[in-house]
Amino acid sequence: MDQNQKKWKRHYILRTLILSGFVLLLAEMIFTGRLSQYLAPRLHMLIYVTLGILIILTIASIRQVIIGQSDYDCDCDAHKIPRSPWTSLIVYGLFCLPLAMGIFMPDKTLGSAMAENLGVNLLSNDVRKLAQVNASVPKVESQGEDVKQNASPEGGEQLEEEARKQAEPSNTSEEPVKTVPLEEAQIRQLFAESDFGDFYTDIAVFLYKQPVIKLDDKVFLDGLTTMELYAKQFAGKEIETMGFVYHQSDFSEEQFVVARFSVSCCTADASVFGILVEDKQAKNYPIDSWVKVRGKLELRNADGYDMLVLKATQVEPVDAPKDPYVYYSFEAPQGSE
Repeated sequence: MDQNQKKWKRHYILRTLILSGFVLLLAEMIFTGRLSQYLAPRLHMLIYVTLGILIILTIASIRQVIIGQSDYDCDCDAHKIPRSPWTSLIVYGLFCLPLAMGIFMPDKTLGSAMAENLGVNLLSNDVRKLAQVNASVPKVESQGEDVKQNASPEGGEQLEEEARKQAEPSNTSEEPVKTVPLEEAQIRQLFAESDFGDFYTDIAVFLYKQPVIKLDDKVFLDGLTTMELYAKQFAGKEIETMGFVYHQSDFSEEQFVVARFSVSCCTADASVFGILVEDKQAKNYPIDSWVKVRGKLELRNADGYDMLVLKATQVEPVDAPKDPYVYYSFEAPQGSE
């Protein structure tokens, strides 16, 4: 084997190692679920295709190493191997650097530091309005009356009262009064006058029918959007959700945000969404710790905006989910028919 042939083979061995490294890295990210730390699920198929292409290229490179250089190999300027050590270092370094970063750098879940830079989108408001919210929050004793005053005259409380009266016995016996759950047609009346379209109306009905609204990963974003559109109707409803704890300097000692990052394509375009929570132990929950919160929504007004605040009745520390991000992929209205 001449010197040129040895040099050519060394280059293809290095290319094979680099290709193999990318194949192993992508395969490991797919099978361990690490891929969700970087890309939204709707883009995972592109990674699967990329992995298949890299496997084919790796096999082709191994074949080149085994059979050696032939007269049919392209030696044009676009495909020839680097001629100098410095050129080789630059060319292969461009591939080795991201490979090394993917292997040796730990995964980092987005948290409060990024949320502070991006700002948090709250129910019906922006986190920058929180100072105004704090100034306008009524005393605890008067919160219930404020919520009723802000509630729509066509709201759920009126319909529930009518359903309760229908369930009362006609005689004067002292039997306990039973509350009749609202029918779907009655619930739909709450949202009938809106102009937000059937999609959000269906979601609103689906959520409102639940005794305790479960804002899980599947419905988190669309659920928040829906409750923002129908803030008055959802005031007084009980919800349960999970997220990481976010504190801000202008929060009171009894306030924090339970937040989630929304990812459209990749973590580079992430946004932060959450609910302002009020709890007497708020300052005891460390930032970026994960909690499950349950409580009732209360309607507040800040600078002309309706805003829902979650008055917590239960806050429980939990482990971060395997996929910490949420996505717009709501299908519950179709499944609830």
